[in-house]
Amino acid sequence: MKVRLLSPAGDMMSLKQAVYNGADEVYLGIKDFNARNNIEGFDMSSLRQAVEFAHAYNVKVHLTVNILFDNSEFQDALNLVVDAYNIGVDAFIVQDIGLISLISKYFPMIEIHASTQMGIHNLEGVRELEKLGVKRVVLARETPLDEIKRIRDNSDIEIEYFVQGALCISFSGNCYLSSYLNNASGNRGKCKQLCRLPYSFYDNDKLLKQGYLLSAKDFCMLPRLNDLIEAGVDAIKIEGRARRPFYVATATKYYRDKINGVEHKLDDLKLAFNRGFTPGYFDGNENIISFKSGHQGLKIGKIQKIIVGKKFNEVYIKTDYDLKSKSVLKIFRDGDEIGSVSPYDVKRVDEQVYRLTTTSNSFKSGDMVNLLLDNEKEQKLESINLKKDIDIIIDAYSGQPIVTKIKYLDIDMSVEGDVCEKAKNNPLKIEDFQKSFEKNNYFKPNLKLNTDKIFMPISKLNEFRRKCYQTLLEKLTYIHKKIEHVELDRPVSLQPEIKDYHISLDGEVDEHKIQIYSPEVYEGEKISAFKSKCERLNKIAYLDLPNFALRQDIAYLRDIVDKTKIGVVANNLYALDFDTKIIAGGGLNIYNEYSADYFNLPFITAEKGDGYMPYMTLRFCPMKEYLKANCKNCLYKDGYYYKMQNGKVLRLKRKKLSSCTFYLTD
Repeated sequence: MKVRLLSPAGDMMSLKQAVYNGADEVYLGIKDFNARNNIEGFDMSSLRQAVEFAHAYNVKVHLTVNILFDNSEFQDALNLVVDAYNIGVDAFIVQDIGLISLISKYFPMIEIHASTQMGIHNLEGVRELEKLGVKRVVLARETPLDEIKRIRDNSDIEIEYFVQGALCISFSGNCYLSSYLNNASGNRGKCKQLCRLPYSFYDNDKLLKQGYLLSAKDFCMLPRLNDLIEAGVDAIKIEGRARRPFYVATATKYYRDKINGVEHKLDDLKLAFNRGFTPGYFDGNENIISFKSGHQGLKIGKIQKIIVGKKFNEVYIKTDYDLKSKSVLKIFRDGDEIGSVSPYDVKRVDEQVYRLTTTSNSFKSGDMVNLLLDNEKEQKLESINLKKDIDIIIDAYSGQPIVTKIKYLDIDMSVEGDVCEKAKNNPLKIEDFQKSFEKNNYFKPNLKLNTDKIFMPISKLNEFRRKCYQTLLEKLTYIHKKIEHVELDRPVSLQPEIKDYHISLDGEVDEHKIQIYSPEVYEGEKISAFKSKCERLNKIAYLDLPNFALRQDIAYLRDIVDKTKIGVVANNLYALDFDTKIIAGGGLNIYNEYSADYFNLPFITAEKGDGYMPYMTLRFCPMKEYLKANCKNCLYKDGYYYKMQNGKVLRLKRKKLSSCTFYLTD
C-alpha cells in the first residue's frame, strides 16, 4: 500500500484545500478538546459536514482528542468520541492514556491513533501501545530513522510521522514551560509559545548570545521523504491546523506530487509559511534553530531606490516575481527585519522593477524584500471547486418508477422514485437529467439515460436528484454501526500519588524516605553506591530514567538496573518493561485518576505536582547552534543558562547516553 498523506484542517476551507490537493486523510479538532484550541475548529454540526465532504471524496477523517483530561471531563470526552464515531469519523488521535484505555475497553471497534504528545520514539514504547489495541502511532518528531526501521521490522502497528510544519523545540508532550510559568498547559491545548520569545544565553555571568534562541525552524522532509517511505512509514503528516488554506493546499500538493515522483522548487512552500526549513533530527542535532519568530516568506528581490515625498515615499523594487497589489512584503537589512508593507498601488515601471508607495521611513536602497503573501494567488486558490466523477444510469419508463443505478468507489446502489408519466408532447431529454444531476456540491455525473417518452415536472426531478445524492452521502458518511454511550464509574486507584521524595543530582541523600537519583551520566558504580547508601540510611532508592532513550541506551540502562536491583522512575512508556519496582514518573503525564488506574503504579505528577519535570527537554545541542562546537570539541559544562526578558532564569542541564539530551530547569 502506498504511503498515506494526512493533512490538517482548521476550518472547512482548509479541509477542502487538503482534499482537492491530494490528501488521503485529514485531521481536525473539536474546540476545547484538542491541542489547538486557540483556533475556532469544528463543532458537532460542522464536524458532520466535514465528514460528509471528506467521505464524498474518499478521504478519511481523524479527530484529535489529544489533550490531558481532568477527572470531571472524562465522561464528556468519551461521549464526544462515541458521537463522532456515530457520524462517521474514521479514527481518533488521543494522548491521555486513561482515555485510550477506556476506549479500548468499552469500544474496541474504534480506531485509536496514539498522539505524538505521548512522546513515543522507540520500539519498547510502541509495544506498550500494542497492549492497548492502538492501531497507529504518531511518532515523536525526534525519532531517528534507524529507530523507525526497527519499529517497522518488529511491529505491525501503523507508523505516522510528521514531515512538514512547526517543529516544537521541546520533546513531544514534555514541555511544561507555559504550564509552570503561565498556568497554560501545552498538554491542555493552551501553550503560550514562550519558545518563540527572545532569550539571552549565558555562561555563568558572561553573555554569549541573544535573540530567538529557542525558536525552531519549520520541519520540511521533502528532501528525505524517500528515506521515510523506504523505512516503512505508513502515513506522513503535515502540521498546520492554525495555518491558512493556502498553506494547507500548497503543502498537500507538494507532498502528493513528491509521492507521485514529481519534484517542485520550494518557492510556494516558503511563501505559504516558513521560519527556515530543517529535516529535524535526521541529520544530527544541529541546524534546528531559526533565530526568527515568525513567517519569513519567499525572497524575491531588493529595493533599488527610494524617492522621498511630502506624504508618501516611492519605493522601487527590483524583482522577477510578478508582484501584485494587496501582497504583503517584509523588508530585511543584514538579516534583520526592518518592517513590512502591504501596498495597494503596485505598478510595473520596467521589466523587473515595480513601484509602490508607503509612509514608512525605515527602508533604504539595498534592503532585501521577501514576499509573505500573494493575495491574487490565494484568492484564485480559494475559488477552486473540484468535483468527483460518478457513474449514474437512469431508467425512466412511462408507467414505472424512475430508478437510478449509482456506482461510486465501492458502492453499487439503486434509488427508486415516483412512477413516470407518459409524455403528451415535450418528453424529458437527457440534457434535462444532466442539468439537474449536475446541481450538487461534490459530484460530476457521467450519466446514461434509458427511457421512452416520459414527463416529470422539473421540481420532481430535482427532488429525486436530491434523494439520490442524499442516499449516497449517507452511505459514504455513516459508515459505522451505531454505538451507545457508556456511563463511567469513578476509578478507585490502589496506588498512591507520591509527594514526599528527594531528587538527587549528585548522589547525596537527605531526610526524605524516597530518594530518586537523577545523574547527568549513568555510571553503574555510582548508582550502586547510591543504592547502598540509601539502604544503610533506611531509605528507598530509585533511578530516574530519562524521558528519551534510544535502543542502545535502553540496553545500557537495563543492564545497570538488572545488576544493581535499583527501582526506577519511568518517564516514558519504554521504561515500564524494566524488571524492578517502578514509579510512574512525571514524564508519563498522569493527569487524572483514570490514567493512574491504568498504570496501577505509585506515581508522581508533573503539571499538577511541584514541578518535578524540567521546563523543557531539548534534543538539539545549544553549544553546536550558538558556539559552533561539535561532539569532538564538546563545550558543555555546568553554568550555562537562558534568561527570559522578564528576568526568569532557565538553567541548562544534560543527560549523556549514546547522545546528549538537554533540559531547562530552575
